[in-house]
Amino acid sequence: METIEIRQAVHRGELEQAYDLWGAVFPEDRSFFQERLDYDPAYRMETTWLALADGTPAAAIQIFPFRMRWGSAELKVGGIGSVATRPEFRRRGLAQRILRRISEYMRAQGFDLSLLMTGIHSFYEQAGWHTIPEPALSVSRASSNEEFALPSAYVIRPFEGADLERVMRLYDDATAGMIGPMVRTPGYWKGQLAWRAVRPEHFLVAEASGEVAAYLRFKWTARRELVIGDCCCKPDATDAVRALLSRALELAGGAETVRAGLPAGHALQDVLLPAGAAVETATGNMWKALGLARTLDKITPELARNIRQAGLRDVSGMPVSLLITAGGEEALLHLYGETVEAVPVTGSVCYNLAVSLSDSEWLELLLNGASALDLPDSLAGHYLKALFPGRPYVFWNVDYF
Repeated sequence: METIEIRQAVHRGELEQAYDLWGAVFPEDRSFFQERLDYDPAYRMETTWLALADGTPAAAIQIFPFRMRWGSAELKVGGIGSVATRPEFRRRGLAQRILRRISEYMRAQGFDLSLLMTGIHSFYEQAGWHTIPEPALSVSRASSNEEFALPSAYVIRPFEGADLERVMRLYDDATAGMIGPMVRTPGYWKGQLAWRAVRPEHFLVAEASGEVAAYLRFKWTARRELVIGDCCCKPDATDAVRALLSRALELAGGAETVRAGLPAGHALQDVLLPAGAAVETATGNMWKALGLARTLDKITPELARNIRQAGLRDVSGMPVSLLITAGGEEALLHLYGETVEAVPVTGSVCYNLAVSLSDSEWLELLLNGASALDLPDSLAGHYLKALFPGRPYVFWNVDYF
């Protein structure tokens, strides 16, 4: 009788077996997966999960831990990648069982969310992940050449190691206050450069008077698409971004389409939209919520700021105790004047406002703000709109796992 064991890898030999499995199942060879983990400062052995059939690795999944921005707060996220089962072990539910164990692990380790990228949504919906659509821009190169190739005062050149500090500062400044961007440590940046998140010649900077004003990283797909991996710039540096894109198109001579997922207000929108870019809906990202009260507690400083900006601190009925139900979890938000406190519901509960959300609605609220939901015209709905007004969202393509 066959024995199936679902657990974390416990020694380097098992990690090597996972590399072999991934290299056998995916188009990339094993070195791709090994370099990705060897250069990731967040990697720990316990983040590699296996399904063993009589001791033989039959399936494997990797967690990529990271922190993402939620305004000035940070949330702990478990990226899910390298989901693979050997052909002879498929249709036995092994990957689903690993996903369930991984979810339990992430909850216990204080993760707030989990993110994965996929085209097989129904498979991950069974394990509790939800598709949260995102806007994306797509423009034909043929219709945009003249728009991109305008004169510029910026020198466009490949990234050099000496640029790293300035590029990191550009990224941190540009993503401050947003929802979704990964918090990139110096170690993460250096790891990305080492395992080549993009090809070195696809990492460009725009320089003027000795200052780096913008940078662009891009990918060139087999479908002849130039995909924006990451682009940040100083305020009002649209000309630098335009020049970067023009140079990227020169390098990707066969690209027929430019595609980009961008935060609202990004300088590239001012370049792509006048060039005829169409706004599409991207559905590749799936999210899972892992701790309602814990997540609310981490973002209370931002929630308090939102309440102050909305001017609701003096509404009659304060203090407010808002009971939020999302999926199978409940949490209380106590609003005292200009402060917000989040507490879990563990027994008896006392509240004066309540709202019930599905898991996907809670994720929409957290990532895209209350405007993404059809909220009731009630006092509870008004408070949610004030607490979650929505901000520019992006998860850059270059950070995918």
